[in-house]
Amino acid sequence: MKRLFIILCTALFFLGCGTQKLTFTEMVNLSQETAQDEIKTAAFYEAEALPGVRAIRSIYRGSDLWPSMIVDVTRRGKTHVKKMSEPYMECQVIDLPLKMTLEEAETLLNSSQYKGTWTEVVVRSPLGPIRYPALYIFTVENVGWIAVNSINKEVFPLTGSGEKITDPGAKPPVKIQPKPDKCCSE
Repeated sequence: MKRLFIILCTALFFLGCGTQKLTFTEMVNLSQETAQDEIKTAAFYEAEALPGVRAIRSIYRGSDLWPSMIVDVTRRGKTHVKKMSEPYMECQVIDLPLKMTLEEAETLLNSSQYKGTWTEVVVRSPLGPIRYPALYIFTVENVGWIAVNSINKEVFPLTGSGEKITDPGAKPPVKIQPKPDKCCSE
């Protein structure tokens, strides 16, 4: 009877493990644990996922020896670390845990004027003239890059190549026309 009980418990354990799926936020948290197991001072830069979120790819600031690190995490909790010899310099460090879940960001996106089918999402705090907290940046088909601010819940489009962020409350930029050079004008 004891042996049957052990077999039954073992079977239930493996069946239960097979159905557990991590959320995007749980995968980000696991990526941080994994990164800090490798480099204690690792700091989170960004994480990206595709629709269905079967896995994420996170990027961390590393150490002097390994300036950056990529941590892949599957929704089943499998991790893979790749230490990089070059720094990653496109983002500001984000303090974890995230203040908003992907599901909350997606709900805000879908209730905005920019709703649509998204093909990729990245949570990051881009470098730029305006300092933003963590933004969920969705690539929305036929719309472009749409950001959801994880603190104030604002939804707004990004401009250009997605690297330059404009302040949604700012006036449009004024184009300054250069004066013709007197020595070279005809």
